[in-house]
Amino acid sequence: MFDTQDQATKPNSHYEQVIDVLAERHVKTEAIEMMRQCIGWCSEQKGEFLVDLILKAKPEIVVEIGVWGGKSLVPMARALKANKNGVIYGIDPWNPVESLKEVMEDANRNYWGQIDHLGTKQSLEQNIRNFSLEKNVVLIQSTSEDAAPIQGIGLLHVDGNHSEKMSYLDVTKWVPFVKSGGYIILDDMTWYEKGNFTTKKACEWMDANCIKLAEFDDNCKWGLWVKP
Repeated sequence: MFDTQDQATKPNSHYEQVIDVLAERHVKTEAIEMMRQCIGWCSEQKGEFLVDLILKAKPEIVVEIGVWGGKSLVPMARALKANKNGVIYGIDPWNPVESLKEVMEDANRNYWGQIDHLGTKQSLEQNIRNFSLEKNVVLIQSTSEDAAPIQGIGLLHVDGNHSEKMSYLDVTKWVPFVKSGGYIILDDMTWYEKGNFTTKKACEWMDANCIKLAEFDDNCKWGLWVKP
């Protein structure tokens, strides 16, 4: 019997598979080195996951809500660059007034009220230039609520204000712009203030409207969903 499988769809040879693995390892190593130079809280475990997801799923449009110093945005941008296609839109107000909206805990209010928002954004912009990621990153200085819609999102990473009101707004506004089969990651699923899990409502909405694939727990709990 003749093999009628199209040549383009055949599995790579062993040699090609080894080269692919080495290339991916190189990209991941570079991405982690880059994120170590960025301000933020994204764990290296999560950074590696984000790189792997982008290398495999090859989204053309990625949106991140809540960028801060780019610790998760930069590794994603590096993966998009490796794909030779794709842009990540990073949406963040970099504004202490917006950071404090609906925040209840005194410690959190003191932190966000004193930290240098403008300096953090400038540090990220410099890193983007240093890492030659300008073609893969568009920074949008805006709240999630005010930012213009972006259609056809292949990967949405939600890591903005974790208050109940703002986290719920983030998912209900932006998930509808994720295309069918696209992925959504929601960070800090168990954020806790004044006796309440403030992101619980957003998580419940995600469970009702998308298909949950996994939960992860490193320095925080975060989840992965796919858009039906």
